[in-house]
Amino acid sequence: MSVISNRHTVVPFVAGKTVPFEGQRLAKIGYKSTKNAKARFASVAVSVPAVGDSVLANLTQEQQTNLLQALQSAIETAQDGIIRSLYESADGTLKEVADDEIGVSAIIGYLTAENAGNRLTKDGIIAWFDENVGDSLGVMIASKLGVEDITPAVEKHVDAYRQLFGSLAGGKTMLQASQIGSVRKALEIAAVEDAMHDRLVKRLVSMEAPKNIEELLEL
Repeated sequence: MSVISNRHTVVPFVAGKTVPFEGQRLAKIGYKSTKNAKARFASVAVSVPAVGDSVLANLTQEQQTNLLQALQSAIETAQDGIIRSLYESADGTLKEVADDEIGVSAIIGYLTAENAGNRLTKDGIIAWFDENVGDSLGVMIASKLGVEDITPAVEKHVDAYRQLFGSLAGGKTMLQASQIGSVRKALEIAAVEDAMHDRLVKRLVSMEAPKNIEELLEL
């Protein structure tokens, strides 16, 4: 997939077979066909150098300055997000914020949770659903209902799925096993397997995982 140079080959992605070179990571760009539509593109992957200490050590002064500015912006955005969460959890009565609540450890925890999908937004999920799932799901539902067109009854079912997907944005949302199964089936006909697709799958997995006693006591 790649050679020891600054050029990295884009190759077809085959699950379980396409792997990165040693010391590199695999960047995967996934698409999939559905019953009603062919995949927009073939799935591909690229083995690229991991961003490690050696990369950071060789940054130019200008790159270091720009990176620090970008990091500072991300840190400030994370702090704003933490304060918003504290304010909302206090039902709008928050009077003060402690240093340790917006310190480095808190910021790392916030960003980790965000990357894991715990900060998914309802609008973002629904927009992704409408673009990548809605049409194919509507056709599938119409077929099961024995109709050829997208009738109001079909649209009602699709909207129920849309709202179910949107509910995944809630960090404490817990779906029933049957609902999780429905979302999984809908994800199977998604037009793409992108970052949002992966985050939604991880969200479902987190709901299925048994909670330890500490987590249960916090409910």
